[in-house]
Amino acid sequence: MAKRKQKEVDVCPNCGTKVEKPEKTWNLISPLPDAQGRITITVMGSYVCPKCGHKWRGVVSKIRAGGSSVEVEGKKGVKKIGDEENKQKDEGEIIELDLSDLDEEE
Repeated sequence: MAKRKQKEVDVCPNCGTKVEKPEKTWNLISPLPDAQGRITITVMGSYVCPKCGHKWRGVVSKIRAGGSSVEVEGKKGVKKIGDEENKQKDEGEIIELDLSDLDEEE
């Protein structure tokens, strides 16, 4: 049976009490970069409910680092730090040749 996805990580799934901060945190680093070449670092947390004593784990934040920018995704939303990447690719100079000119030289 699949777990239901919880909207807020810092709320106890049993009694609904809000927990201030996680008891313990650790980092998980993804082995493969995403499509834009960024590495994702997931900060996980272990929570304990002060009211009922229930323990659970959840994602505290995600950090995507790579290139010239860093993106931090947490409870307050997504925050980008650093330069914005240009969406346009640098293209080389276009050289046009007329095939009839090449035949005349021979």
